[in-house]
Amino acid sequence: MPQQALEALERKLLLHLLEHRGQQIRFEASQWTTEFGIFRKFSEEDSLEIKQALRSLEMSRMVYRRTQYVVGYSEPKHVYSLTPSGHRMALEFQRGETPRGPEVPSPEPALDGEPGPAPALSARPPSADV
Repeated sequence: MPQQALEALERKLLLHLLEHRGQQIRFEASQWTTEFGIFRKFSEEDSLEIKQALRSLEMSRMVYRRTQYVVGYSEPKHVYSLTPSGHRMALEFQRGETPRGPEVPSPEPALDGEPGPAPALSARPPSADV
């Protein structure tokens, strides 16, 4: 799977967990935060890619997995939740911000639509003799 597609899936998963974060009760979690609920929500994605994205988010400490009772199930299930850093990143994604550092401005386009050369910066100030 290309890295960009994996990152897009991770972004979707963070936003999904943010959306269902408020539905978690102290002893019972929402079914949408279980692995099965996530697979059902993202049924258009390959389940192996979802597992890989969840594992990547867990390894980067954006989400954590715990065993908890879930509404509608008689036995505990694995539930995914956002960590504080995952919550911050999901909020940034929700606001449309870029969480990976400052955005670098793109060069000015040339007349034909292709990026033009960057303007040259002079090392010394312009002379007042002109």
